[in-house]
Amino acid sequence: MVEKILAKSVRLMFVGGVAVTAFAQTAMAQEAAQAVQRVEVTGSSLKRVDSETALPVTVVTKTEIDRLGVTSTQELLSTITAIASAGSTTNAAGAGNSTGGLSSISLRGIGDARTLVLVNGRRLATFANGGGAVNINVIPLAAIERVEVLKDGASGIYGSDAMAGVVNFILKKKYEGIEVSSQLGSPTNSGGGQNGRASIVAGFDNDNGLNGVISGSYEKAKALFGKDRAYANTATRIPFYSSGATGQGNIQGGWTVGGGMDQATGGSGIGNPLAATNQCGTIGMSKLTKSGGKIPYCAYDSGPDVGLTPDRELLSVSGSLNYKVNANVELFADGLFSRSKVTQTYQASPARSDFFDGDSLFDAQKVEKALLIYPTNPVYNSIAVPYLNSIGKGALIGQPLAITARVKDFGPRSGVDTADQYRMLIGAKGTIADQDYEVAYATNQSKLTSAVTSGYFSQVGYAKAINDVNSNWNPWAPGGVQNPALTSAIQAAKFSGDYLTQTSKNNTFDAKITGELLKLGESTWQYAAGVQSTKESINFNPSAAYQAGDIAGLGGAVVPLDKSRTVNSLFGELNIPLLKNLDGNLSARSDRYNDVGNTTNYKANFRYQPTKEILFRTSYGSGFRAPTLNDLWYPQTVGSSGQFNDNGPGGSGQTNIQIGNETTGGNPNLQPEKSKQFSVGVVLQPTNNLSLGADFFRIRISNYISAPSEQEVVDGYRRGDPAYKGLVTIDAGNNITAMKVVTANAGTADVQGLDVFANWKDKFAFGGMNVNFNGTYMHKFDQTSPGGVLYGKVGTLVNDVSGVATPVVGAKDGGVIMRWKHQVAVTWSRDVWESTIVQNFSSGYRTPNNLNGDPNYISAFQTFDLNVKYKGIKNATLSAGLKNIFDRHPDTFIPASNQFQSGYDIYQYDPNGRFVYVAATYKFK
Repeated sequence: MVEKILAKSVRLMFVGGVAVTAFAQTAMAQEAAQAVQRVEVTGSSLKRVDSETALPVTVVTKTEIDRLGVTSTQELLSTITAIASAGSTTNAAGAGNSTGGLSSISLRGIGDARTLVLVNGRRLATFANGGGAVNINVIPLAAIERVEVLKDGASGIYGSDAMAGVVNFILKKKYEGIEVSSQLGSPTNSGGGQNGRASIVAGFDNDNGLNGVISGSYEKAKALFGKDRAYANTATRIPFYSSGATGQGNIQGGWTVGGGMDQATGGSGIGNPLAATNQCGTIGMSKLTKSGGKIPYCAYDSGPDVGLTPDRELLSVSGSLNYKVNANVELFADGLFSRSKVTQTYQASPARSDFFDGDSLFDAQKVEKALLIYPTNPVYNSIAVPYLNSIGKGALIGQPLAITARVKDFGPRSGVDTADQYRMLIGAKGTIADQDYEVAYATNQSKLTSAVTSGYFSQVGYAKAINDVNSNWNPWAPGGVQNPALTSAIQAAKFSGDYLTQTSKNNTFDAKITGELLKLGESTWQYAAGVQSTKESINFNPSAAYQAGDIAGLGGAVVPLDKSRTVNSLFGELNIPLLKNLDGNLSARSDRYNDVGNTTNYKANFRYQPTKEILFRTSYGSGFRAPTLNDLWYPQTVGSSGQFNDNGPGGSGQTNIQIGNETTGGNPNLQPEKSKQFSVGVVLQPTNNLSLGADFFRIRISNYISAPSEQEVVDGYRRGDPAYKGLVTIDAGNNITAMKVVTANAGTADVQGLDVFANWKDKFAFGGMNVNFNGTYMHKFDQTSPGGVLYGKVGTLVNDVSGVATPVVGAKDGGVIMRWKHQVAVTWSRDVWESTIVQNFSSGYRTPNNLNGDPNYISAFQTFDLNVKYKGIKNATLSAGLKNIFDRHPDTFIPASNQFQSGYDIYQYDPNGRFVYVAATYKFK
């Protein structure tokens, strides 16, 4: 949206960051001498006078961004109450999960692939991992002029992906002079987490119709680790959770060379000799008991070693150029290049027999799929034999024994994801025959290069070194120190360097024409019509070792993929003044896919303003989301699972289980998702300095595309649900050994809630005051699972199903649907001073049960932020602030997802805690 006139009207319109849209008349009357021009607003193809729009749009301006003191685009969007943590991905989630450094957003919590992200009104290429989301890490905070959030489905305007709404980042497009700015910040607690950014903006606007702007920025954030925070420095906190991460030296069972695990005499419950004598600490482990406390193990406490937040860098350049050829023709171009580097560091890799099941190199090289000690090994007789006799497992004596390992020989795991985002756009716009036209072509690319620097190794190479009958491997050696020959052989298995390159491309041509269709008395009908053609593609290029699933710690095999699709679209929009104070709007869009068929979607909305103090608005529309190319075509592969529990009725009694034989992947039989959206709202302005309103919304989705969580599959299988019968494999000891979790059309979702907002401002002798309030109440988020179980997701991560606290659909991906969330910002200003205090509030929610089987709850949480700004120096602005002023710490959190961090919800709490920052801006005119 380009603001040309009526700046004062626009400021009134954006009440408290929300587009109230109805009460700009006063300002317009004051500007009556000026010409009224029409501009395009997110959610419509029409140009119109600002006060005419009837859709609920949240707008966060550059001024408001500065007041918040946020340090990244991800942090900025977390302050918008309509955006939920559920269905999104955060930077922190990359510790232990293959996110590729992705950070994404999810309106209403229905998923980042259902929230359309635009830059200057046009699409970016989706993130290269193929998930369908846009990586907001690559959008530079310093270049953002404002953010417009359309909180209503918009498939009738924008096509697929816009089920929940649209987030439109408007970058700086006009500027005269040069502006430099910087910000530095640090947690007040010890450890890492320091960050900073610097930027420069330069622009010109000459008398020859040429104007341009270019901006560059650099952002840097340092990592923070579990050891730096008391609530996160251990993965064992009784009775909430206990570390079950694969430890060193646990005996899995007897092994037959060429035949595998001896299930008759082995299994998974043999324990650890050091645990039996309370010596786990000598190998850096902690004692854990299973099977009713009878069998002792050595477990690994990952808490201190996990990165709570990653090391992050962003380098970006963006710019735009406009040339007005004459009064009727204007040429334009814009470009964006960003390079995001996210470095995740966390615990050393585990290794054990079931993790090797999906590694094809073991069979190819005829290596046993286990880490073995043989009867000829001295420690076999001195340590293993006495222990086996003591626990009644003497029948195993004489067989090789399969042993687990926490492989610290290569250091902690550290990986670097480099994400390059590129976009170039050229076009022309103008007027012909009193109609406005615009034609443009955009080329977009997202490229992800993933590399590892330490902590990773070839599984087959490591097993080959360990399984040499002459290696004399001692899995119980104090400090893990091995003999020099074995140490040297192990190092040959080290892996580092690039292991995966992924690319997503999106090239789009679009053209549209808008204008006045006809006049009936004082009423003017407006129309818009256009065409669009898009080609999108993805390409996955894994290294040979990654394809084989041979790199420990990367989660299993990844295979190449090269797919593309073409989408051709027609769209139109019509605005009809039905009465003097009643407008109707109808939009429709037809999309033709070359792989999933055709779809036509529509949207109708009405705006009724009986008096200048009150406005009513409503909308109804349909939506559509095509399966991503990854959803459809990614081959099913075997790899390591996320953690799950099997301690419910009929289960093995084990917790924090992770298996190495999980089948995941795409599904070529997927059908597109479809939706219906409805909203109705009212906006009031009882006085000139007070505005408030509310919007009710409902979204219903069918053919919901998702993959079930491991926990959902296990619980469904154990309660005998036929939908899960073929998805789980168990051994003779009732232990789960394999699982199938693939993408499917998993049912329906029904989402209902209410957005509320208010703004008050006035001037007093002591200065001006402005109070902005925005809140979102979620009434319902009901979603059915693949097995047909209905889950209520608001305010909880689990539902009680047949007496078992089962994670709700989507809980495996992290995040929660808050019942209530609000933000209040109070700003005082006088002369050259301005101060803002912000309250951020979210309601409590339920997590999975604790180790005693009791429900666990996270209480309501609030933080306060402070920003002080000084403009007493010509052309300069200085500011300082505190976030989380009172250094609030989180309640103890039990995750339903596979997050590696312990003690807190990585989607809700910022482990930086209290954070202080300073910033400065200087303008050269």
